[in-house]
Amino acid sequence: MPKTIFCICGTKAVKNGRTASNVQRYRCLSCGKSFLADKKSTGFLKHSGKIIKQFIGFMIDDVSLEVAARNLSIDIKTAHYYRHLVFNTLRDYQSTIKLNGTLLIDETFIPIREKPYKLLRSDGKDIRGLSFNQLCIITMIDLNSIGTAKVSSRASAQPEDFIRLFNMNIDNIHLIIHDGNPKQVQFMKQFNCPRINPRKTDLTEYSTDLVDSFHSSLKRYLFKHAGFKLKNTQHYLNFFVYRYNHLSKDKNSDKKTIISIKEKMIIDLYKKVIKADKRIKYTEYLKDLGITDILENIR
Repeated sequence: MPKTIFCICGTKAVKNGRTASNVQRYRCLSCGKSFLADKKSTGFLKHSGKIIKQFIGFMIDDVSLEVAARNLSIDIKTAHYYRHLVFNTLRDYQSTIKLNGTLLIDETFIPIREKPYKLLRSDGKDIRGLSFNQLCIITMIDLNSIGTAKVSSRASAQPEDFIRLFNMNIDNIHLIIHDGNPKQVQFMKQFNCPRINPRKTDLTEYSTDLVDSFHSSLKRYLFKHAGFKLKNTQHYLNFFVYRYNHLSKDKNSDKKTIISIKEKMIIDLYKKVIKADKRIKYTEYLKDLGITDILENIR
């Protein structure tokens, strides 16, 4: 049976002649776009590598998707797809991060407002306070400004969440700074190093300022993308951490240096995208479950 070819929009495509090098072209029956079908993630798309690199640049500069699409003259649907291609290349990025030296541990929370996942009281009113309507994000950062941020659960994280998510990231730590959370303490017991809670010491050189600043930047980033789907939270966190880890050391550098770093990030992410083994259709992007299992888990 001949293989069915689909466009980025998910619609069936038909043969539409060949290129000068005798490569089969296809045309979408819905949007009318013409493209090549090959194994590269971007090989069958209408836009050139230049456009995709520019789009990645907009992502790094934290430009909204609508603005990026308008400036590049691409459809918003295509912009959503391109962003997913970039997100997909960073799925396993945080598992490769190694934290060293002094480690700061904390948690931050974002509200669960999407109706399918939001819990209500029996009288239909919202549940107040720290509840299962809060999504817990565990963050760890070392003094080299290398950070990690991972969704753990609804409400407070448990010791097993810390172990499951972060043991792979711990390399050679000498000191842990924490806020006294007993769940964190249980996680830290496995490491043979001093632990300090700045709230219970007179030593002024220890504080949680660095991780607090990390939280502020993270929440500003998520707030700017207020319309994002909760199931994609970890995708956004992966990209935020990737960008933070590349830029944090040079946040006080001159503009020329920062621009150079961003250009290197664009090239790195573009290479990751075009090396993808499997082409990701738009319909597959829509079916990505993300952290749906966490959102549906009420423990």
